[in-house]
Amino acid sequence: MDLLTPDEAAVLDGVVTALVEARRGIAAFQALEASLLASAMALGVSRADGSRGDGDMPVREIAAEIAAALRVSDRTVERRLVEAERLATRFPASLVALTEGRVSRAHVDVIVSVGERIQDAGARAVFEHAALVVAERESASRLKPVALLLAERVMPTTLTERHESAREERRVEVRDLDDGMAQLLAVLPATLAHGIRARLSAMATAVKDADPAESRSHDQLRADLLSDLLLTGEPSGHDADGQLGAIRAEVHVTVPVLSLAGVDAAPAVIEGSAPIDPDTARVLCAGAPGWERVLTHPVTGTVLAVDRYRPSADLRRTLRARDQRCRFPGCRVTAAHCDIDHVHDHAHGGATEHDNLAHVCRRHHMLKHHSAWSVTLTADRTMTWRSPTGREYPESPAPPGVAFTTDGDPPPF
Repeated sequence: MDLLTPDEAAVLDGVVTALVEARRGIAAFQALEASLLASAMALGVSRADGSRGDGDMPVREIAAEIAAALRVSDRTVERRLVEAERLATRFPASLVALTEGRVSRAHVDVIVSVGERIQDAGARAVFEHAALVVAERESASRLKPVALLLAERVMPTTLTERHESAREERRVEVRDLDDGMAQLLAVLPATLAHGIRARLSAMATAVKDADPAESRSHDQLRADLLSDLLLTGEPSGHDADGQLGAIRAEVHVTVPVLSLAGVDAAPAVIEGSAPIDPDTARVLCAGAPGWERVLTHPVTGTVLAVDRYRPSADLRRTLRARDQRCRFPGCRVTAAHCDIDHVHDHAHGGATEHDNLAHVCRRHHMLKHHSAWSVTLTADRTMTWRSPTGREYPESPAPPGVAFTTDGDPPPF
């Protein structure tokens, strides 16, 4: 593909600059709206008088006034009043960051949703500060799993204790939908849920590979295979040669060595997902055919190397442990679903070595090779993507679930 002409690059550069400024302005207006709603909520709360038995009527009264003026539902306004008060009173630093356009409303929503369960105000402030540091350089979708780990560091009880309580709520529900459809909802331990989906995905891929004419999407195949397995005990509607039943799930879990040894309660992490309790991680490791030891930098947490008792495809495992996901800024496609790309093209002399390889999803792999985007990989494993307008976007490798430091406070990320 031809590079952009200087005139085209100038036009695109102007558009991007304007969009960045527009987003900052939108964030500032969203912060202003939240502040105004919080003020309205404070007025309603101050007018409530328990002795009169008026309950939440003052708040409802104010919500109705705002709803009429904005031509929206007063129930919607009442919900937004509560959300605004929570943001202004429990996460003030996030409101300031939104006002200054340093983060988006999506980032703030992640911080609030994850941090709301931290009851201690001091611990919540520590979490909020660390999460904002990450939010200013990552997309909201990438912030979520990191925020979950940051919250774990300040929670008064361990994940193991909370998991034991939460698993009592496991259940299966059916919710009726329109047009003769229904939603089957299962609340399960995270390892089981991810394992189920991983096995269904592997089966769906096998069906696609076996029949090039297969028109169903992976989502549709997963749904059909789930029905087969639950109703008949095997993928009977799709497994003519008996191969699908032999497919088993593969779930990758990062476990801190001290947690594995039982001397620490730091959580393990399912690849690209949420933390899991150390007890569950130890059970999974006990049945694993082999373990990979991931050596990380003592401060930054960057993966330096991987080894294993029975080495096989060492380089691929090292890259997977280092990257964990697509290395394009903001992309969260896990390494298992990415291509391993030569940063410096192999056809032009690029070596097949860890300092010239990185995981890139198919979408961004194609972008790199068939557009004016370019990328470099430095010795510290930072990938710098250069856009057609000349902007540079550095992308650091994802840290493992837990990084160990030598002295002082742990880094926020």
